[in-house]
Amino acid sequence: MSRIHLLILWALAIIAGVIYFQRKDVPQSINSKTKLETGSDLIAGDLIETIDGLKITDGEQTVTVRKIDGEWSVAEQDDFPANINTVSRTLRALRDVKVAQGVVASPEYFDRFDLNPEDEDEDERPNTITFISGDQDGPTLFIGKTRQSTGGSRNTAGRFVRLSDDDSGVYIVPESFSFLNFDPGSWIEKILTPLEEKALEVEVTAPNDESFNSWKVSRKTVMDDFLVTDLGENEVTKTNETGLLKNSFVRTPFTELVSSADYEERSDKKGIRTVKATDSAGSTFEITITPEKKDEKKDKKDDANTPVPAINYLIAIKVLNGPTKPEPPAEDATVQEKAVFQQRVANLEDLSRSVNRMRRIYEGRYFLVNTASVTPFLKNRGELVKPKEDQKDPVSVTTDPIAVPNPSGSNPLIPGNTPKTPPASIARPMENDPKKPKIEAVTPPIRVPPLPKKANEEKENAPVKPDEEVKPAEAPKPADTPDPAKAPQAEE
Repeated sequence: MSRIHLLILWALAIIAGVIYFQRKDVPQSINSKTKLETGSDLIAGDLIETIDGLKITDGEQTVTVRKIDGEWSVAEQDDFPANINTVSRTLRALRDVKVAQGVVASPEYFDRFDLNPEDEDEDERPNTITFISGDQDGPTLFIGKTRQSTGGSRNTAGRFVRLSDDDSGVYIVPESFSFLNFDPGSWIEKILTPLEEKALEVEVTAPNDESFNSWKVSRKTVMDDFLVTDLGENEVTKTNETGLLKNSFVRTPFTELVSSADYEERSDKKGIRTVKATDSAGSTFEITITPEKKDEKKDKKDDANTPVPAINYLIAIKVLNGPTKPEPPAEDATVQEKAVFQQRVANLEDLSRSVNRMRRIYEGRYFLVNTASVTPFLKNRGELVKPKEDQKDPVSVTTDPIAVPNPSGSNPLIPGNTPKTPPASIARPMENDPKKPKIEAVTPPIRVPPLPKKANEEKENAPVKPDEEVKPAEAPKPADTPDPAKAPQAEE
């Protein structure tokens, strides 16, 4: 081989090396030399079981969920309880994710996988999940770009990820992490349960609305209907209206957690309704319902087809007192009443803990709910009562006893001892009336000749021949009917 050929080969090798190191493709190795092997867990199981929190970021958005007294809360939402389903799904995905392939890569290549948290382009920085143990931040999982599947398919084949405590390379995992949401408001439990024990007494007032007529309803047990107290003499309760209060605020959804500053700006305090409710455990809650200000940006006169915007309500909840100790049942109480007393005594500690939790969660916060959640409390007293219907005495009809003919007695009121009653007779004109002519119809007798006796006997007793057909006897012919014209006339 000549010297020229060698120079050409060296030049080609140098060019190929330059092109190789300038490529943006993934430098992969079939025989992985990374710390984690194919098929192994990306995150150690014992780490998932012992962590106290997660910090999830996407650019400037951050969600931090952590345990407080054994309950998951969202730090960015003032430690409001987290949705346990969302937290469980995230932890389960981290526990189950497996390594599909290891890729040997040094830190200078991390930006090619969107795994460099200090990349100049913020859009190419990775999402991160930091594991928190106690008050210390643990290892961080960096989630990079999506890996496209081979073979011309547009489907994804997982994500490129790396661990902060693993410098051996990056990994390809089949999990896409598409379920991650970086809005803190989407991680909270959006359910209100202040009246989980169900109310026995509800009172509604309107401190800033003089046109509102306050009302109060109560019932003895949670199985009974609510009845309006202080009813007038001619008023009764519309139980179909008060029945809507039975399940109110047992599990009420809300759409947004509102800060105190937003409440002052968005609330229409003229329409405030104050609800004081006492549940079956003796706990009393004060619930303030304030309408949100109407949207005045759109002039309804200019656009008649624009729908009227829905009015939402801002809710504030305050615990006035916790559960009360139940009173012992009377000596003559039923077995069921005694069992209820024992159950309430046994649950008193748990109920007290639940009420203290409500104080921590609800007080000082405002919740945005839709109209349907508070409609039963917005009604005026006149909508819960109706006039009492006049109760008329039942109409009774009394008839005289009917005498039944009975020949065995004479007392008409004793069965079987009624007097004889002559049969009804038809009134006929007097025969000796001189003013009326006497009419008589005379019909002459009709003579029917009898058949000869001997001929009939012989004919009936005569033997029947085999080939002779038996004919039925002929019916006698009717006698000639006399002509009406020739009938004798009646004498005048």
